[in-house]
Amino acid sequence: AVTDKLVDFHAEVARGGTALTTVAYCSVSPAGRVHRDTLVLDRDAVPGLTRLTEAVHREGALASAQIGHAGLVANQLSNGMSTTAPSTRISAPAMGLVRGATLEQLDAIVEDYASAARYAVESGFDALEVHLGHNYLLSSFMSPNLNKRTDRYGGSIANRTAFPRRVLAAVRAAAGDSVAVIAKFNMTDGVPKGLWLDESLPMAKLIESDGTIDAMQLTGGSSLLNGMY
Repeated sequence: AVTDKLVDFHAEVARGGTALTTVAYCSVSPAGRVHRDTLVLDRDAVPGLTRLTEAVHREGALASAQIGHAGLVANQLSNGMSTTAPSTRISAPAMGLVRGATLEQLDAIVEDYASAARYAVESGFDALEVHLGHNYLLSSFMSPNLNKRTDRYGGSIANRTAFPRRVLAAVRAAAGDSVAVIAKFNMTDGVPKGLWLDESLPMAKLIESDGTIDAMQLTGGSSLLNGMY
């Protein structure tokens, strides 16, 4: 939930002179939460988030919402529901086996992102930061270490980038041109056989060529395998 403490925190950051403060991490669905206390960006969250963005705006700053699906990093026991991934594997943060997503599940997740984007805009956010980092769901699709699919979302650099690009396009379409769309983008997984610059740079260029985002925030590491990278 959006608490007074959360609102006051971001208002204080804004009061200190920052241009943009980011509310992280906002899940696009209950299954995409890191754990049960993670905020879900749905209809119920709009009143509280609106209060937060208004507090930030009063201090002269802008507000960004980081949206994502935790994928292999979602704690299934805490959430009380299963998560998903590009390919089936054991995940320590997920507390067990995570099964590879079906195409139907991926279609539903795209709509979850679009819905979250619409609620974020309704809540008064000035920017949406789509989480493509740290081997959360979208990042894991790009990782050669985690994506073993043999369909259109696996294999080549273009195929492994296809699902994140589809999500970014859906977020842009849902958000419109009134807000900025930013990708928090993994340059490296920080683990052997993981994503590295030889693949992440071409992937970044593919995303840039779509014209769906306004900026990239570069990051690295894996909350699944190397959280302190």
